[in-house]
Amino acid sequence: MQYFMDRLVNKAIEKSQSRRVAKLQIKSAWSPDIVISRDPGSGGHIIAKKLAKKLNWQLFDKSLMKKLSEELGIPEQGVIDVDEHSRSWVSDFVHSIINPDYVSDVRYITQLKKLLSHAAKKSDLVILGHGANYILPPDKCLRIRVTAPFATRVDNTYKYEKFKSRLEAFQWVEKVEKQYNLFIRQYFGKNPHNPWDYDLVISTKDFTLDQSVDLIIQAFKIKFPKFLK
Repeated sequence: MQYFMDRLVNKAIEKSQSRRVAKLQIKSAWSPDIVISRDPGSGGHIIAKKLAKKLNWQLFDKSLMKKLSEELGIPEQGVIDVDEHSRSWVSDFVHSIINPDYVSDVRYITQLKKLLSHAAKKSDLVILGHGANYILPPDKCLRIRVTAPFATRVDNTYKYEKFKSRLEAFQWVEKVEKQYNLFIRQYFGKNPHNPWDYDLVISTKDFTLDQSVDLIIQAFKIKFPKFLK
């Protein structure tokens, strides 16, 4: 009887150890990514595109979200429709009643976490926004914040986004910044302006977009020296 008990115990230990090894292998295979949070008009979107191109990494955008949604069996529109916009609990409640495909706060965050984790483990990514710096583990990503003074961001928006007047550019920056901030507070309970939530904060008032890309790559090499030569 003792012989069989010993065998059962040994098998249980072996099974537990094999599971732990498998988990470690999965974790070690997950190479770090770069996540970028930005203020509107700061050039964060262009920096993300330049960075992905220079590193030959994939940019996490709507087309990738659509593809991953299909792979994971998640209704893509429900996740993409939220897309860094906050919602009131009243509209959340009403829509959840009249629309069976409506994605609630809890469901949205669950699905977004699945998408980001699946994508991050699958390939090297540059992720723009979506609160990714609050979702991915800090030891699995370089967390960047791109910003600039409000006046600089209005000037950039007026110059590059083809608004008819500086007033229109001002109103757009103000509106989008408010949406971003509310999105982060609603879904993650964080203040996106807290510098300690990032590894590096860059002001594009002082650095060009190309210089910002180089700074991010250098910071990645320092934080993760084994993953980028």
